[in-house]
Amino acid sequence: MTLDDWLARLERLHPQEMDLGLERLQQVFAHLGGRRPAPKVITVAGTNGKGSVVATLDAVLRAHGLKVGVTTSPHLHRFNERIVIAGREAGDGAIIEAFERIDEVRGSISLTYFEFAILAAFELMADADLDVAVLEVGLGGRLDAVNIIDADVTVISSVDLDHEAWLGSDRETIGREKAGILRQGRPLVIGETQPPRSVLDHARGLEVPVYRAGQDFHWQETDSGATFRGGPQQQVELVGLPASQLLPANLAAGLQAASLLLELVPARVHDALAGLSLPGRAQRRRALGCDWILDVAHNPHALAALVAQIGTERRWVAVFGTFRDKRADRMLELLESRVAALHLAPTPGSRGQSAAELAGRLAAVAPTLPRREHDDVAGALTAAHADACAGGFGVLVAGSFTLVAAADRWLEAGCRGAVAS
Repeated sequence: MTLDDWLARLERLHPQEMDLGLERLQQVFAHLGGRRPAPKVITVAGTNGKGSVVATLDAVLRAHGLKVGVTTSPHLHRFNERIVIAGREAGDGAIIEAFERIDEVRGSISLTYFEFAILAAFELMADADLDVAVLEVGLGGRLDAVNIIDADVTVISSVDLDHEAWLGSDRETIGREKAGILRQGRPLVIGETQPPRSVLDHARGLEVPVYRAGQDFHWQETDSGATFRGGPQQQVELVGLPASQLLPANLAAGLQAASLLLELVPARVHDALAGLSLPGRAQRRRALGCDWILDVAHNPHALAALVAQIGTERRWVAVFGTFRDKRADRMLELLESRVAALHLAPTPGSRGQSAAELAGRLAAVAPTLPRREHDDVAGALTAAHADACAGGFGVLVAGSFTLVAAADRWLEAGCRGAVAS
């Protein structure tokens, strides 16, 4: 079977519905040999910012000469993006071999798509003789699949409302779930200045050293670049560092976590961060005669950060689509002042919705904002591009990973077509 065949099989046999709990996974992991993915493990949880923290850690640790493995989710274009070893995506053949081993030992034990992915990542990492593994939590923390591994350092990038049906409806409850990745006496990095009390209380109960943004570590923009001051006793001057598309809070959290494993060398940190980017995170492009921003802001907390980041220098035509369980009404309220027109796109899958369904949920929000519904993403992007060119606006694509991935592919195809003609 090809990798696509395997993924289709996993989606059919083990749908991606939430199946929280670690007992099944731990059994299969033991049958596989229970190998730790690396001698040192950093686990990253959070409502938003996880991917940026992971990218920072990967770049900085590798710049210091360490061999690093990373697992993230979801992927934007290819499943292979979920497993990266020493800066290279895992190949189809290696992933297939890992899937075959997992399938052979699991017997009658059911696994979800995500659990297969995590176990495959652990297998490939254990085979790679790594120095450090960086694991991104998929959902919550306490019952997430990566939590079968005891982390040496944990990071909680942010805590806000998302996935409330599974994690709770307030920050304290959600924070308690995310704090489930903590381990007795092992350090925690918190990427926000005002974390929920539940996180701090859980850390105190486990005698966990806490490094908190704005209190124990700091990032400061300067005329010549930036300065990172972290604990214990680390300061890094980053002269000439270009502006990053990643938020300073996430860069700082990643640097603080890295500094707990090694002494940061300013020149190596500079080199790691100078070219650091992450697809779909405030991703700016100039294409087809106008400016574009692509961002996987799929909840109000993420969209608020994006709106603050893009500033008020211009207005945008927005292409927007979310899954059914997201607070799309609150997201549109945040977007309203920045956009001149709204194009609604469908999202796929069991949690997805048509543009008409999304429009129904948004009917009472910003009723005077011009908007159109589209049957497919390409139609939404085509219409938004036309509006932007006519009005001198940019195009902002925000919402689900599937929407941003489709927009990125559409732009690539459009740019190739323009070059060819």
